[in-house]
Amino acid sequence: MAEKTIVYAEPLVRRIRRTYRQEKAHLGRVFAPQKAKWIDPLWNNLRPIVLPIIVGLWVKTRDWLWHPLLSLLERVAPKQVAGWRSLPESRRHNILVGSVILVVALMVLIPDGQKNQDDSVINDPDIIDLSSDVLDPDSPTWVVNVKPVEVIPFSESLRVTGKVEFDEQRVARIGATVTGRVTEILAMPGQEIDRGTVLARINSTELGQTQLAYLKARATNELAANAYMRAKILYKEDVIAKADLQRRQSEAETTAAERRAMADQLRVLGMPQEQIEALGKTGNVNSIAAVTSSIDGTVVERKIVLGQVVQPADALFTVADLSEVWITAQVPEQEASMLAVDQPMRIEIPALANQKFEGKLVYVGELVSNETRTVPARTVLENKDRMLKPGMLATLLISGKPIDRPVVPASAVVREDGYDHVFIAVGENQYKLTVVKLGPETNGVRPVLSGLEPGTQIVTEQAYHLNTERKKRLSGG
Repeated sequence: MAEKTIVYAEPLVRRIRRTYRQEKAHLGRVFAPQKAKWIDPLWNNLRPIVLPIIVGLWVKTRDWLWHPLLSLLERVAPKQVAGWRSLPESRRHNILVGSVILVVALMVLIPDGQKNQDDSVINDPDIIDLSSDVLDPDSPTWVVNVKPVEVIPFSESLRVTGKVEFDEQRVARIGATVTGRVTEILAMPGQEIDRGTVLARINSTELGQTQLAYLKARATNELAANAYMRAKILYKEDVIAKADLQRRQSEAETTAAERRAMADQLRVLGMPQEQIEALGKTGNVNSIAAVTSSIDGTVVERKIVLGQVVQPADALFTVADLSEVWITAQVPEQEASMLAVDQPMRIEIPALANQKFEGKLVYVGELVSNETRTVPARTVLENKDRMLKPGMLATLLISGKPIDRPVVPASAVVREDGYDHVFIAVGENQYKLTVVKLGPETNGVRPVLSGLEPGTQIVTEQAYHLNTERKKRLSGG
């Protein structure tokens, strides 16, 4: 029973002490403005004339004040008083006047210096004193850690925003090779396909007319070739002149060139060589053109519907190999000097709960964009599980060469009025909120750019709570 009483009594006493200090601090904050506004100026103005007034009063009243006092002292310490009386009158007078002046001077000047020192702490809104009031130093919640600013090898990190993109060596935008109307669609987004897979079919009059022209050129060429062969036989038997032979030869070569040109035209329109040969053998004109994939991959986009009239310039499908993707960024030209090929980097994807990926720079641009004043940079990531989607935003953290820099823990930094601050130890349990200029965070620390010297004692833990308490005091809460 006694142990339980002690357990509950100790917090009660602590609360009473805390309440007393809070009320005392609150009264000090309430009356401090009035004291600073009225009492302190009045005392500063009167203080220069207090000394002459006191000295003058003592001179006027010393006969009826000093002599009775000396008689009283003579009863207590007769030898000391006798020694005093043996001194010349002028010397006794000088000693008395000097003593009074010294006492009054100490009374007037010493409190002023103490007051200025105390007021500098009490009235400075950036200083919090943990030794006097609201906070209970015994409470583990309010134990602050103070450590010096350290100098360590620090790799400055460049933080830039980028995005996930297709690997341009593994993506194809596939369109129609002829003008025509879509009659069949055979591929859907998300479908895995191989090179040569038919994605859609188009009915094209242009293709039919070109096939017909090819058949005509083929027939003309065969006729001219046969005529040239007969002419050679007749020329050997002196039946025709050499000029006739040459004319037949020229016709055969011309029609052969026209035949090859029409075959090339069919290949341009998407007909493979085996279909062209089959067309020549069978003579069957087929105006249906196939839209085929040029790479292995996944259909990621489709831009056609049945019945749509398409042109060769239209991109109908996008097929990509997503096993690898690019992470690209535009780096400001002022920071481009920090970039180098093969430089290690870390990539964070906000859409994946800031999941981190490791990589290295594979490309740094050689030109600065005139519009954005940036330099392109790129890395490549494996994407076997297809988590990285083109278009996702990314954050690139590029590490530079380590150099010795003063640093502070990120937990020591307080963001106030748009600026970074830290609490500097200025006395026993006294800490001042000070503006500093810091670089971006890397591995839990931030480099000091200005405002702090190595070895300065700063609060490394509880800085946020310390600042909250400071503002609460300022508001009178």
